[in-house]
Amino acid sequence: MKTTIDVPDDLHRAVKARAALEGRSVRDVTIDLYRRWLGELMTETGTDPHAWLRTGLAPASQRDAGSPDRAVRSTRDRPVAATET
Repeated sequence: MKTTIDVPDDLHRAVKARAALEGRSVRDVTIDLYRRWLGELMTETGTDPHAWLRTGLAPASQRDAGSPDRAVRSTRDRPVAATET
């Protein structure tokens, strides 16, 4: 999957330089850091960091009624009242 993020110029230059010194691409460094971060989450919480994703992708009928996905959707889908200015 491709994604675009804003990274401060100085940080990007430093990451790109270090990655080059190590013979790696910025993409590979980024993927490695994401995986390490998710692994640390799993270690800290004792839960699978991908569980929320599998739950979010399940059909709505199979999700827990109190899941964050439903809470966000119910807030997002609520009609917005018109305001007078």
